[in-house]
Amino acid sequence: MKRKFNRKLLFNILVYISLLFLFLFLYRQGYFSFKSVTFNPKYLIISTVFLWGGYFFSSVSWWNILRRHQVSITLRQAVISHGLFIFAKYIPGKIWVILGRAGYVSGSKYSLKTTSFISMKEQLIYVWEGLLISLIPTLIIYSLSLFSVIVILLVVLMTIFLFSRKIHHRILKVLKRITRKEWEIPYIRFRESYGVLLYVLIYWIFWLAGFWLFVQAFYQVTDPIIAFAFPLSVVLGLLVVIFPGGIGVRESILTSYLAHAGVAMTSATVISIFARIWFIAGEVFIFLLALYLKISLKSGKG
Repeated sequence: MKRKFNRKLLFNILVYISLLFLFLFLYRQGYFSFKSVTFNPKYLIISTVFLWGGYFFSSVSWWNILRRHQVSITLRQAVISHGLFIFAKYIPGKIWVILGRAGYVSGSKYSLKTTSFISMKEQLIYVWEGLLISLIPTLIIYSLSLFSVIVILLVVLMTIFLFSRKIHHRILKVLKRITRKEWEIPYIRFRESYGVLLYVLIYWIFWLAGFWLFVQAFYQVTDPIIAFAFPLSVVLGLLVVIFPGGIGVRESILTSYLAHAGVAMTSATVISIFARIWFIAGEVFIFLLALYLKISLKSGKG
């Protein structure tokens, strides 16, 4: 009983700390300093619906990969574990977003090591797919520049590392020799991961459609290639560990991509700033949904 209480207390503390870090960083970056900006509310509302849909399917993806690894939980529990710790990404280090949801579903039946390994695998697939679907649009927008070459290298290196067993093990051995620590990074069997890849792709498609509509709310464009600025900025922001939640990095990439795609620099800057708030609206949605489901589960409703 004592162990269960301590685990629950730790999870609650993690939720509150992550929320504190979120608002602290947003305040320091000036995201609460709104200026008069004109926008189309119809496009903004529809884009937000797609955003929320993507977040819901990200929970479904988490539930799916757990079941594929014989961790049997309900979809409700998957949404709760995924949503309650969504703001943990703003805690420096970013490992808490992986450990938070993994810790919630672990217990007497499943070890934290097992669920954390599964959580990391889903996150790696999420990052890899985000880079992969952004690759060709990046080449079109930036041509063969230094930036596009970096993106190409990231895609190639991640593909080889994640899906080639021999290279995966060799790199882990090298890391062990250099750091003198055991590295446990999931190797992904491509043939066994079709379902996971599909689920992750579904929520990326929701977010691509949502972001394209979001841009329409501020600046009328017809080229769908604009949408791929979003996964590129999100993934690269995630990979830059030293900036909590990719703050600053994501906005810089968004602004640059949109400007290269023909959006006026002023509009590109406004869109990149408000895109952060828009995406946080999705995080708030899945957090509140998870909180509601947890409270209703305790009260015996549903």
